[in-house]
Formats: sequence, C-alpha cells, structure tokens
Amino acid sequence: MFEKFADFDKILVTGPQRSGTRICAKMIAHDLGYTYIDEDDLHMENLYMMDYFLRKKERNVVQCPALCRYIHIFDWENTAVILIRRNIEDIIASQKRIGWRWEWLELARYDRTEGVIAEVKYQYWEKYQKRKIKHAFEIDYESLAAHPLWVPRDSRQNFKANQTSCFKNNSNAIRNFRPIQSRGIFYCEQQDNESAVLVKTTRNPKKLNVTGRFIWNLCDGILTYQDILQELKEHFADTDEKRLADDLDVFINGLVSDGFLQFSPGDNKS
Repeated sequence: MFEKFADFDKILVTGPQRSGTRICAKMIAHDLGYTYIDEDDLHMENLYMMDYFLRKKERNVVQCPALCRYIHIFDWENTAVILIRRNIEDIIASQKRIGWRWEWLELARYDRTEGVIAEVKYQYWEKYQKRKIKHAFEIDYESLAAHPLWVPRDSRQNFKANQTSCFKNNSNAIRNFRPIQSRGIFYCEQQDNESAVLVKTTRNPKKLNVTGRFIWNLCDGILTYQDILQELKEHFADTDEKRLADDLDVFINGLVSDGFLQFSPGDNKS
C-alpha cells in the first residue's frame, strides 16, 4: 500500500494529535520493513532527538505530531514528510475521548492563545510549510481502512491514547488475519528444547517460551488467527481457554510491533 515511499530512507509522519499519525506510521513501517520510531522515543517534541534518529543509518518511519510546527526544517535528502488529513470534528472527538489537554501548549508554538489546534496546523501547512518541503505528501485518514492493520471504529472505542491494535479472541476485526513470519528472521531453538530465540538485525533478540514457540511455528501465512487459537486449545487442552486467548493476543501484538510478524495482504475479511 505504501510502496511509493520505498525510495526514501526516512519517512516523517505528522499532523494534529489524534489524526492517525501513529497507525499510519506503523502501517508504512510494516509494509516497507523499516524501523518504527514513536513520538515517545522523541520525548514528544525534542528536536535534538529527531536529529539523532534522522542521522542514524537505518531506514525508519518517525511518528511526530508534536513536531508538526517545525517539520519543514527536516527537509533532508531522501526524507519524505507526510501530513495526515482527518475530519476536524473526528479529531476533536478523539481528543476528548482520551482526555487530551495539551491544545494550549501546541497553540503556543504557533503564537496563538485560542483556536482549534487541528485547524491551525492544517492552515500553517497549506500557507507555509508544504511549499518548503521537497517531498511533501498528504494521506487521508479514512484511506487507511484498506490496510490489514486497520481496526474498525467500533472495535477501538476503548483504545488507550497510544493503542493501535485490538487483538481480542472474539473480535471480528482480526479473526481472519493470517500472521506470517517476516523476512530476515533467524529462528534458533535452545538446548533445553523448550525455548527459542528470534533474531532480526534491526531489533533486539526475542526469546520465546514453549507457548511462543508453538505459536511462532503456526504463523505460516495460511492459518488465520482463529485457526491458531483453535490449535492452541487442542494442544494445551489443560490450560484455561481465556488464558490461551490472552497469550495469543499479547504474543502476536508484540511480534507485529517489533517487526517479527506481518499479516498476509488482503486477508482481513471483516
């Protein structure tokens, strides 16, 4: 879905808070195999941390809504800047849902004391920033619904501020996903014949326990999430079903976030 950005070493995803910058950045990183950098890694609005990640040799996607005001100064070679467009009313509703209360701080960056920060950011982008950035792009939030990592609105009503995944065993949003092992992963079983280790050059090694090993070997891009859950129930018949479902949720969510697992394209039938 985001193949057109493959020529860039760095991809910066910005826009108003709650416009979809985090999920979009994760989708791009997922599709291109880049390292995902969250705004928390930047300490939200730390320009020095942004400079640090841009100077690293690895290819990465940086989620940086808090740095929207200054994004034009990072018009570096081989860097794409993406602004997320979302309906203003939806942004405001999302901000209220999570209790976001930093509008006054972001307004101050634009020398404003009042106004709707999402509108201010979009106006500043149109009037000043976009023409200063060589590789400036815009992505409509609603267009992200075509991606396998998308979670429907009804399934994310109780999401926390930084949550983008909803791996629940009874969720129609993910039951048809087909997890598949990412490329470039080295899988090594340990001498105890129970644990294993996953190694990827851009990530810290991930140790798997018995259950993790079992799940990992079922992630072949053919079995769906529900198929894997059923295999778990049959293999670990003495274990509580809810615990198995919770373990599967945590395992898949963690490995997708860390780049060890992906989802087969087009397999979300929800």
